[in-house]
Amino acid sequence: MRLSKNGKTVTLEISAWWNSKDGKIHISSKDSKSLILTVGDNPAKMRGHPKLFHELTKILKKAGAPAPEDAPQKPN
Repeated sequence: MRLSKNGKTVTLEISAWWNSKDGKIHISSKDSKSLILTVGDNPAKMRGHPKLFHELTKILKKAGAPAPEDAPQKPN
């Protein structure tokens, strides 16, 4: 974890991975034991956040990691 020079922003390292069994992208950070999130594509669901889901999908694919194959890629 790193604090910016102006003291207003914290940069932390996160891990993200695709779980094909539950259809969600999982996010965690070694900087916080309690930061464990899941993100889905369906906005009607509690964990649904399509924009974040699609951005994380692009990141996973760019890194060569398993990612949702059927998730349409929205333009930037």
